[in-house]
Amino acid sequence: MDLIHYLQNDLITDDTTELTSKKLFLKTFQNQKYAKNINNFITPRDLLKYLFLPVKFIGITGTNGKTTTAFALSFLLKELGFNVATQGTEGFFYNLEKAKPKTLTTPSIFTTIKRAFEYKPDFFVMEVSSHAIVQQRIEGIDFYAKIMTSFSQDHLDFHKSMEEYKRVKESFFQDESIKVVNGELIKSEKCKVKSGGYVFEMNCKNLYVIKKPIVENILMAGEFNKMNFSLALKTAEIITNSSFAILHSQLKKFKGVAGRMEIVSKEPLIIVDFAHTPDGIENVLKSVKGKKIALFGAGGNRDRGKRALMGKAASENADFIIITNDNPRCEDEINIIEDIKKGLVHKNYLIIPDRKEAIKKGIELAKKEKAILLVLGKGEEKYIEKCNEKIPFSDRDVIRSLLNSL
Repeated sequence: MDLIHYLQNDLITDDTTELTSKKLFLKTFQNQKYAKNINNFITPRDLLKYLFLPVKFIGITGTNGKTTTAFALSFLLKELGFNVATQGTEGFFYNLEKAKPKTLTTPSIFTTIKRAFEYKPDFFVMEVSSHAIVQQRIEGIDFYAKIMTSFSQDHLDFHKSMEEYKRVKESFFQDESIKVVNGELIKSEKCKVKSGGYVFEMNCKNLYVIKKPIVENILMAGEFNKMNFSLALKTAEIITNSSFAILHSQLKKFKGVAGRMEIVSKEPLIIVDFAHTPDGIENVLKSVKGKKIALFGAGGNRDRGKRALMGKAASENADFIIITNDNPRCEDEINIIEDIKKGLVHKNYLIIPDRKEAIKKGIELAKKEKAILLVLGKGEEKYIEKCNEKIPFSDRDVIRSLLNSL
């Protein structure tokens, strides 16, 4: 059976509703319950083994920092002359040029295989969400290297507890691939790494742990990004056997990722960031010096437990807060805001559900108080998701439009 012919002619499917007598079924963890009576099938591992792609997969997981680390690493690999695919929250990129629109942070395994086959990069750098690990959207991939950027509360609507969330992340690091981890190595017979206040047991072989950043003078705002850059640099150094000094010099040219600590205006200073967890908000606010206004909301139909913690992190690290809408989905936006309010530790706040009006007020206050406005939660997103409807909205575009009119 010529699987390359099948793939090139769209004769492989992972959707039972598309299956015909001429097509071959790709049986995965996600679709196996629908494929009980299908006898003619292959698995993702079968397909990858047959294609024998000259691709080195690098998986990046972590609560925060995945996208920045992925792009920093891809930048370094491209600078060294390699062809690089980058897949994650922002979509699919080839040599840092966008090639496919965004879907899930980690799409289906079939999507990943088709992209690897089509582009045949030297390195395939991909963000790996905790959902994808549980749902095995990475099944069959033998990762060449793995990175863990951070660990803090998120996705408890899905994982139910921090212990389960930790277990899922921990399971990703049990093989003998190269593993570069942000944390502190605890000496014992088993390799235990402390990260985000939790202890992870990891496979000792090819394990590299970074406790403190190893880079300085980066072009991207945010002290925490020094760790993201450090993880990228260390990984590039190991997998390419390149000089640290050369890589460090190249990394100084990397300006960052749109929507991640992105300076949209200098007068007043306005920064847009994707921070949408308690830890993410705290890190962003602590990384900026001066009087700060934090504007943010929280996603609906997601982990309610983190909302008050987000409010607490913001009120402890910002001088003023504006609570607004994010992606309410099918949940009442006022209920979401009330959940955030429960964590506030001071009364210096406003509630403005309309995100555009909230940004307008934030700009006015930033000008009046000579403060820094940090617009958090959506980053590069170009819509607000409201009960299965995606309403066009870009924080950056709204900010620039308001600055021109105010």
